[in-house]
Amino acid sequence: MSPGCGHGAAALALVEGVVRETAPGAEVVTVMVGTLEDAERLAFPGSPTIRVHGLDVDPRPPGDVGLG
Repeated sequence: MSPGCGHGAAALALVEGVVRETAPGAEVVTVMVGTLEDAERLAFPGSPTIRVHGLDVDPRPPGDVGLG
């Protein structure tokens, strides 16, 4: 998630709720992506991005990396 992401808090709350119901005790890790270098290193397509075991839950193929 990038700082100032308008949907980050709602996405995190949704993920935490799903994890509580489907995988109690599983860890949710939030990664802040604050620079373009971080975005490139993480292949971060935009905020918020939700990944499970490294795979993006969004079925669309990733495009460019970025913070927005």
